[in-house]
Amino acid sequence: MLANGHGVTSLTESQSSEALKNFLNNLRAGEVRAGRVISVEDRQTLMELEGFPGRGKALVRIPRGDLTRTAIGHPSEAVSIGQQLTFEVIAVDWQRECVWASTAACEDPALRAFLLGLRRGAPHAGQVQSVHDFGVFVNLDGEPADQCTGFIRGPELSWRRIDHPADAVTAGQRGVGEIIDVDNRRGQVQLSLEALQEDPLVPFADQTGMVTTGQAIKVIPSGAFVCIADGVEGLVRITQFGDEPIEHPDQVVSEGDEITVRIVEIDLVRRRTLSATDLSQNGKRSS
Repeated sequence: MLANGHGVTSLTESQSSEALKNFLNNLRAGEVRAGRVISVEDRQTLMELEGFPGRGKALVRIPRGDLTRTAIGHPSEAVSIGQQLTFEVIAVDWQRECVWASTAACEDPALRAFLLGLRRGAPHAGQVQSVHDFGVFVNLDGEPADQCTGFIRGPELSWRRIDHPADAVTAGQRGVGEIIDVDNRRGQVQLSLEALQEDPLVPFADQTGMVTTGQAIKVIPSGAFVCIADGVEGLVRITQFGDEPIEHPDQVVSEGDEITVRIVEIDLVRRRTLSATDLSQNGKRSS
């Protein structure tokens, strides 16, 4: 017998715990395993993992959101105790000595095969299915006929500022985007049109000191954003509007004004242009 701080643990129990740890250590995120449902709760479903040779059970926990892609009111609508299911390993929880998994990732073999064949960074063609305030859904070439796996977030549609995704694409339009993420569990592929377009800021990388004109597109208490080219915006800070201090930029510039600016800094990493302005020939100060 082995003594511990709370009582006595048998050698057999200790060996069983060690066997479970060794078994879990051989599991890898992304691999497919099978198990039997032993409990269906509101927030999670518990399964017994097949293949554990030791005493006791190797438990699998499936969060409610990973049980199925189908909308359900309660997990019992999708699975039942005793049912055999396949799942994708998400992670091993060493503290609880269990496996977190997703059965949703394995419920459609054809979709899973399609998603596993995709590669991040690769271009992929498709057709826009629908356009919404939050982004664009795309039917990707090669996906199962009853699926729509592609999605493009608003900021990934274009380098230039757009008010709505419909300003960049329309339903039925075909195009090519770069795959930036593949989510097997959600059955979704994140795309970027912007990634395959030339960054309009790059030509300005060596233009520090250049004087040009632009349109004020947004005035805020700390300054004004000025568009100096399609997809290229610069911030003119409130302290850069001249020698005389002002309380708010709208004292000297309004949205829509054409003003002369000088580029004082280009930051390609943060995609930011800082500008100084001269309103001696245009804008409110000249009036």
